[in-house]
Amino acid sequence: MKKILLLLLLLMSTVVFSETLENITYRNGVYTAVFKENKRINTNATFDKGQSILALDFQNLKIKKNIPKSLNVKDQFVDRINLTEIAGITSISFYLKEGVDYKILSQNKQIQVQFSKSKEQTVISNASVKKTRYTIVIDAGHGGHDSGAVGNGYREKDIALSVAKKLASNLKRDYNVIMTRSSDVFIPLQERANIGNRAKADLFVSIHLNSAGSSSANGAEVFYYSKKESAYAAEVARFENSVDSGNVDIPFSEFIINDIFYRINQQKSAAVASDVLNSLINNFSLRRRGIFGANFAVLRGSNSPSILIELGFMSNYGDVSQFTSNSGQERAANGIANAIRKHFD
Repeated sequence: MKKILLLLLLLMSTVVFSETLENITYRNGVYTAVFKENKRINTNATFDKGQSILALDFQNLKIKKNIPKSLNVKDQFVDRINLTEIAGITSISFYLKEGVDYKILSQNKQIQVQFSKSKEQTVISNASVKKTRYTIVIDAGHGGHDSGAVGNGYREKDIALSVAKKLASNLKRDYNVIMTRSSDVFIPLQERANIGNRAKADLFVSIHLNSAGSSSANGAEVFYYSKKESAYAAEVARFENSVDSGNVDIPFSEFIINDIFYRINQQKSAAVASDVLNSLINNFSLRRRGIFGANFAVLRGSNSPSILIELGFMSNYGDVSQFTSNSGQERAANGIANAIRKHFD
């Protein structure tokens, strides 16, 4: 209780009065945000070195309707700039090119971010430049003593592993790929996330199939980690979390310190989840159940963008029969891989 009170006091101490963002511009490596209030503007800046993302956070910020939520810059300094609002906090996220420095200047009525090439960057000839290889972690759900859902004569852990192996094989053409398990063993949920964190993964993908008491329940859905979840998403998360007796539902107050990275990862996770679901729907006869934010233990422990895919329902023969053959599993893996490539090119 004392710890929670301390965290709440910390949050209260950082609250600032509302300000209004009236205009933004980006020219020649200089981003300028102009505010209505004639005062020095304060912001909380965080830089994720692994993903080269600079985030400026503002509490209770009002935004004029003409302000764009996304700018595709693609110059020598910045790839894109996103503006997002989550739980009363507005984030301006700059996705920087490799080897870029920045300087933040706060003045009356405006904040300016100036970008420049890092002086420490080593000059390399074009002939020797290689594309940065992203690291993607593939997690086959369940395993070992934990069979996962069972239905129509099949076990979730077996199908998940087969699809995960095929997905890993596909992605290895372009990325560094790590599997949390490549055989029929059980890996604790937190250790699965730790595997990705130790590898400084750029994406964590967990493969599952759903189940229900009624055989009529069907369809594909994709989840990403969220502190806010619907009743349905919470029910699915509780089932998946229950497989690990060492896992408990940790109060969200424990994750406040990681809030900046949570919001950055959530944007990317939701975007990847949407494209993965679209790919599954386009390649299979599956009902579109949607994408959802939920408190999955295996996702909340990850420091990278993360998604959990429910390919279909083990309890529905029409669903599960599409993933029992090598060709069906290969088709699922290829579709998921193509969706991932849209975000990691």
